[in-house]
Amino acid sequence: MLNQLNCPNCGAALPLPASLTEVVTCQYCHTTFRIPKTVTPEPDLGDLMLGADFSQKPIAGWDFPNEANIQIIKGNPPELRAKFTPVDSLEYVLNSSGFFDDVDASVSIKFYDGDLKYIDAGLVLRYRKGIGSYCVLISAQGTYAIFYYEKGDETGMFAKTFMDWTKHTALRAGLNQVNRLRVVVYGDHLRIYLNGVLATTLHDTRFDDGEVILATEGTIKSSIEVGFFDMQLREVKKS
Repeated sequence: MLNQLNCPNCGAALPLPASLTEVVTCQYCHTTFRIPKTVTPEPDLGDLMLGADFSQKPIAGWDFPNEANIQIIKGNPPELRAKFTPVDSLEYVLNSSGFFDDVDASVSIKFYDGDLKYIDAGLVLRYRKGIGSYCVLISAQGTYAIFYYEKGDETGMFAKTFMDWTKHTALRAGLNQVNRLRVVVYGDHLRIYLNGVLATTLHDTRFDDGEVILATEGTIKSSIEVGFFDMQLREVKKS
């Protein structure tokens, strides 16, 4: 049983409702959310399949595609920090050593430096080189977007838009703000959670399995420095 209730958006401590109800609206930020049945965020977390210990290298189960651009920051929790000079491309920070199909992937993201108009970071799922992937990114402006990448000509992969950059009240805009991104992929169904709030669901059949990747993106107009914390890959909890 829960003995306290915290808003998944602003973190405010809220009183439990006097009567049984499934939804609560935060009296401070006015976010409406489902009351969890357990102390874990909704939906309930499945078993941990693969974590990422950012306290030291190497990280078991993970590889560094751009190792020269990352560093380990010891702390509680430990952090994977990435820095990239201005470049107009998606840059990979960490990739799983194996392929995953159905997965509940989550990570906390914090932007440290860069022009707020041009920097973003997030998760790439079911990535296969030369074939494609899904990609969910959040920006330092408090927006998020969903893309898929598919094979192009000899120049590489091309990004196509599922949902263009969209403001969301659950996201905290600005530098030095922590946001948690969670993407649940099950069969052809994708669900995107921002700081515990369900933001979008969609169906797509393009990609069945592949690597899970942490990625960041600036442009030719801005460098970027971003930190990643508490990376988890979990079993999808069947309801």
